[in-house]
Amino acid sequence: MTSYLRVADETLFRDPDLFEPDHLPEIFNHRDTQIEELAFALRPTLHGARPLNTILQGPPGTGKTTAVRLLFAQVREATTRVVPVLVSCRTEQTAYAVFSRIYLALFGHPPPAHGLSSPQVLSGIGHALARRGEVLVVCLDDASFLAPQGVLNDVLLSILRLHESCPGARTGVVMTDASMDPGLAATALTPSACSSLQARTIFFPPYTEEEVRGILADRVRVGVYPGVVAPAVLDVAAAQTVRHGDLRAGLRLVKEAVYRAERAGRSEVVPEDVTAAAGRSVRLGLAGAVGGLLAADRTVLSVLVRMAAEGDETTSGLVYRAVTALVPMSYSTFYERVRRLEEAGLVWTRRRQKGRGWTREIVVADGVAEASVRSPTLPMPRGVAEPERR
Repeated sequence: MTSYLRVADETLFRDPDLFEPDHLPEIFNHRDTQIEELAFALRPTLHGARPLNTILQGPPGTGKTTAVRLLFAQVREATTRVVPVLVSCRTEQTAYAVFSRIYLALFGHPPPAHGLSSPQVLSGIGHALARRGEVLVVCLDDASFLAPQGVLNDVLLSILRLHESCPGARTGVVMTDASMDPGLAATALTPSACSSLQARTIFFPPYTEEEVRGILADRVRVGVYPGVVAPAVLDVAAAQTVRHGDLRAGLRLVKEAVYRAERAGRSEVVPEDVTAAAGRSVRLGLAGAVGGLLAADRTVLSVLVRMAAEGDETTSGLVYRAVTALVPMSYSTFYERVRRLEEAGLVWTRRRQKGRGWTREIVVADGVAEASVRSPTLPMPRGVAEPERR
């Protein structure tokens, strides 16, 4: 029988896992300042005190989550009296889901499937912290996904004021925010929550092309055999990565380019492997981003795509009116949904002059219309056309 599997010594990879987005690199370059600031915020926990609440802000793929994972790992090595918990708000989108994740980290098992409410789960967490003398540090990763319906506000108040119902419980939070707007505290929290939070902000700027090239070169040096990825190929990969604005996309790009060379039976990657992988990566990334949207977020994007196809202006006010013709929502909720679309790379916003003032325009990213974005269960407002399908 013909074998369709390549044996281990025929692969061009030394370790393909180094190109996975959840890989924690041994060397984390170009983020020394941010790491030092976050370490300073967490240092009080080593002495049994609450951390300094912190927001890590910057575009997607700039190292925010990696910085948290790196320092949380160091905290675990340094002491058992601190409980660091990383919660992905993309998947845990209710208060109960967040508290359950914390409960699992604290007790080693999830709360009972039936019979406990959110306040009861939270009470169990608080009393355990007080009894054990432990400090809880929760990272709400992609925290803006909790902003609609006030979930983020309620979660923060519950965690940060846990000492009121459970004296001796010490807690703090880190939040990551991929938005470039004024920030979560200014748009999604009540004054009471802002007062409890009092967070400091650490900014993670986009990587430069030179920095991206260095990071990709480090991964290639360890993860791929010598001579497979030439310097000229790395230049193309770095330029493509900066164009798409996300380091994780660059890692996937290099990995797929190496696989393409393997499939072709070559021992080295050529620039065409990178450009071909880049086109496929963009299509798959857009499809995945659209597929992972909440129904209401998908509706907002559908309206935007159809307005753009019709040639209508897509200023925030006009889009808001078109969206609320389908699904009533407050402007703050609409604003949060646009933020999430921007974080997913599906739209981007810009300020432009209109008359004597300024307005914010929402622009659909390249390739989104071709990803067949639509909301099949909802009718569209009059005058908004179905985008041409290819």
